[in-house]
Amino acid sequence: MRAKLAAAIGVSFIAVASFLILPLLVGEVVHSLGFSEKQVGLFASVVMLGSTLSAALAAIWVRRIDWHKALLLTLTGLIAGNTISIFVDQFLPFLIAQLMVGFCGGAAYSLALTALSDGDKPDRNFGFSIAAQVLFQVIGLVAGPYLAALGGIDALLVSLVILDLVALSLLRWFPANSKAAANYRDRASLLRPAPLFALGGCFFFFFNVGCYWTYIELIGETAGIDKQQIGLSLAGGVSFGIAGALFASWCGDRFGRLRPLGVAAVVTVVAVAFLGSGLTATTLFVSSALYNFVWNYSLAFQYAAVNEIDRSGRGVAAAPAFHSAGGAAGPAVAAYMVTSESFIAVNYLVAGSVLVSLVLFVLAYIFNSQSRYTQHA
Repeated sequence: MRAKLAAAIGVSFIAVASFLILPLLVGEVVHSLGFSEKQVGLFASVVMLGSTLSAALAAIWVRRIDWHKALLLTLTGLIAGNTISIFVDQFLPFLIAQLMVGFCGGAAYSLALTALSDGDKPDRNFGFSIAAQVLFQVIGLVAGPYLAALGGIDALLVSLVILDLVALSLLRWFPANSKAAANYRDRASLLRPAPLFALGGCFFFFFNVGCYWTYIELIGETAGIDKQQIGLSLAGGVSFGIAGALFASWCGDRFGRLRPLGVAAVVTVVAVAFLGSGLTATTLFVSSALYNFVWNYSLAFQYAAVNEIDRSGRGVAAAPAFHSAGGAAGPAVAAYMVTSESFIAVNYLVAGSVLVSLVLFVLAYIFNSQSRYTQHA
């Protein structure tokens, strides 16, 4: 059982490794390949778009197809996409290869989440998965700049290919399909207002994440902060995300789901306020620490909320699609609002979208309570 859980957790962070080190990839896409700020926004959006499409489809096939075969196919595609990216330097071919990475990574991530939700303690499993993702972020953000200094974007892509091969080696321990068909055949479950509002909350939460994570390194560079200092500040801040994920795992349902989501939304607004004028390496670290703690703390409760509102298990499989869609929409919108001199629009987009996300989760629980009352009546 522990080997299966470890394998699912391993796949869950490797599948989204590109997104987890997106600031580094963005910086190297600019410096190594010469892409513009607007092209960078489109690059990040395309990666998330591929993930969105595959996760949306996963809600249909995840309970119908053999998981080992599906994982073999998606990880093979992930390896191919990252390998092709190493050998191209034109914008369009690179974009297409990264679309493949996003598509296959999104499918593998949905599969891993579904496997984790099938466990005896899904809230705890989600927390451990997120903690593993954050640990990888810390290592990636510390080691990434040194790898990039040695080999540019190619060094980062080679590292991702190696990770994909590691995930492939976990295939034999990955869990097999486990839940009965009766648990997921209710196709109408996701069409009720409550699950749709909850998934909408997932969308707008990652809209804010996409904006912050795509442009945070460029915001630091515009403020005149040294690139190595930016990497260390972000890595130090991201390390707080481990505490956030583990704290969420410890909390479980002690405080419900809405209270933690509300606290996280408020602290996110505070975190982005530190990115205003006079930004230094210290305030960048504070912003990153606050943001990453509540990001990972909030994410565990989002999955738990969707899992609670939609008992069929299809909502958890679909949630990454809404996360990816939001993550793609965020930088795409920001790309047409930022300039090479000012990124203040990112601050407003992050604060506004996280508050919208909170409102949608509140509405989800209101409609869910009304639905239960009607059924009992």
